[in-house]
Amino acid sequence: KPQPSAADLPSALTSESIAQVIATRDKMLSEEKYSSCCQLLESLSSMATQRCIYEEKGHSFVYTDPLPLDTTAIATAPARIDLAGGWSDTPPVSFEFGGAVACLAVLLDGKRPLRAQCRVVRGMSGIRLCTESRSLSDETLLRSSETTIQTLADLDSFNNPESECALLKCALVWLGLCPVDYIQDDDRKMQSIQPFLQKFCRREGENDVGLEIISSSLLPTGSGMGSSSILAGCAIASIAKCVGVV
Repeated sequence: KPQPSAADLPSALTSESIAQVIATRDKMLSEEKYSSCCQLLESLSSMATQRCIYEEKGHSFVYTDPLPLDTTAIATAPARIDLAGGWSDTPPVSFEFGGAVACLAVLLDGKRPLRAQCRVVRGMSGIRLCTESRSLSDETLLRSSETTIQTLADLDSFNNPESECALLKCALVWLGLCPVDYIQDDDRKMQSIQPFLQKFCRREGENDVGLEIISSSLLPTGSGMGSSSILAGCAIASIAKCVGVV
């Protein structure tokens, strides 16, 4: 018999739909379908988070003067370690009880190991995104990943964590580079990114400007020291400073 899936449950986040989720959860647990139950709850959690972000009503910004052309905005941050409650805010514990984590910000060898930088570049078009992993000792480049945004369709994978430079794509979308529904509309997503970029960078009418965003980490992948979430914050801060978003 097929197992229930997230698609079988109501899309609206109401008390009735939550009650239905709880009933489905209880039934699956009573039948000892623990793995299937966890997968269902994880899917529902992802759907709910996505809907809350997409439908946020108070998402507005104040604008100030952008930085001059070819001026780099840099945001750096410490790493973090969990003092107590680590992973209580992640599935499966968070499905039932939420989470409470006490953290401490730390430097590594006296350095802030997480960084993002952004600049508006004359003489290019589109957006260049790059993520770097560097050694802690001398900051030698270990590996990097790069992608270029030329059309709205190039942002289509912004909500796929496995896509190239996904964090940087998310930061751009969240800061209002273009409407999410344009990216997902087959009739619109092949549009050039350039007019949206010019407006975003406050450079309307300047066709030969592009945007370059680079994130760097001195932490090993999977270190558990908050590299992904903190890098996202650095990316948003550097882009916002560069283009004049407060």
